[in-house]
Amino acid sequence: MSLSDSGLKALVPRDKKYRVSVGDALYIIVYPNGGKYFVWRYRFPPDRSGQFRDYQIGPYGKGVGKGSLKQARDEKDRLDQRRKAGEDPRLLKSEAKREVLQQALTPSVQKAAEGFLDRSKNKPSTINDYRNMLFNQVLPVLGPDTPVNRFEWSVGGREKILQLKEGIEARGSLYQSDKCFMVMRGMFDYAIDRGWMQPPNPAMGSKQAKSKHKAKSNPSLNWNQLPKFFEDLERNDPGASLVVVLSVKVLALTFSRVGSLVPTKWEEIDLKKDLWTIPGERMKMGKDHSIPLTDPIKEVFDTLRSFNGDKEYVFFSPRGRVKPHISRDSPNHHLASLGYKGMTTAHGFRHLALTAGQEVLKVDHEIIQRQMAHSFGDKIRGYYDKSQMMKERREFMVAWCDALVEQGLIT
Repeated sequence: MSLSDSGLKALVPRDKKYRVSVGDALYIIVYPNGGKYFVWRYRFPPDRSGQFRDYQIGPYGKGVGKGSLKQARDEKDRLDQRRKAGEDPRLLKSEAKREVLQQALTPSVQKAAEGFLDRSKNKPSTINDYRNMLFNQVLPVLGPDTPVNRFEWSVGGREKILQLKEGIEARGSLYQSDKCFMVMRGMFDYAIDRGWMQPPNPAMGSKQAKSKHKAKSNPSLNWNQLPKFFEDLERNDPGASLVVVLSVKVLALTFSRVGSLVPTKWEEIDLKKDLWTIPGERMKMGKDHSIPLTDPIKEVFDTLRSFNGDKEYVFFSPRGRVKPHISRDSPNHHLASLGYKGMTTAHGFRHLALTAGQEVLKVDHEIIQRQMAHSFGDKIRGYYDKSQMMKERREFMVAWCDALVEQGLIT
């Protein structure tokens, strides 16, 4: 006799559990508490010499962990094929449990990321870049708590990693996608070295994985475009937060690198000496760098202090994922939203300062490059030059900031 779903629902509990056939060696056991469980009775080995055994497929019903009659029959058919191939279904169930346990004990993607960052021998600013990539672009997609061995090549991990990379490329960030791929490769190497997952590395390089982009310099505005740009910046049609708008103004005034700017702390700003000193760990050359504070720069900082003065970071943002400050991508995103994508980037202000500083303000290129923290190849000259030309650099910064204000920058 074969039962249907309606027949299963009609079964009522008794004082003792009982078993009812639903056909083809599949049974339903009804317990005194009303619970109903599917059980498959099979013979193993499959021939007549085998012993009869029971395999509990699972509970009947709707809800988490329960299944329908059709699902039970499908599972029984799947197991029966394995049985006929010489595998004992009960041992398969034990192996499945061990696999679940092993997955639970395997370190997560986040643990692999943190271990990779902790072991990195790169300079602090580079490690911070890697941290932002992993925690802002990789972990939210892969899942921070996902066991890292879920991304082994043998179980489709390569495809998942390539899909993540292609997602970044689709946003137009080709260079960023290659860099992110490189960082993931380091993270998975760390996991493989510790036996957390099996090689090969799912983020290993190949011609197919590399984005088809050409390296190009950062675009920048010319001097005559600044009045219109500052007008658009002040109008702020995209409605960016004030802290992001002010970060762009500081970038224009100081032409500092965006990665050095966004993590700025108030303790780095010395109003008595009129100096902003960026720690070497955030500088490309690894040395502390001082920026003379002019009146326009201080006015922007005063505005920031009026609402962020009680925070650790000058460019504080409660939405920061890794640290509570704006992302290094925020200024560039705002420039793009203003309509300047392909016309300038945050880094473009450095090119503007170097060219306009010489052509418009007639300042010696060495003074400008020292203020930009560029290195000089002459080691002997660097050894004997102790002054760092601070007096000349301060004069240049005053002239530069005043010129930007004349071009329409409102501080």
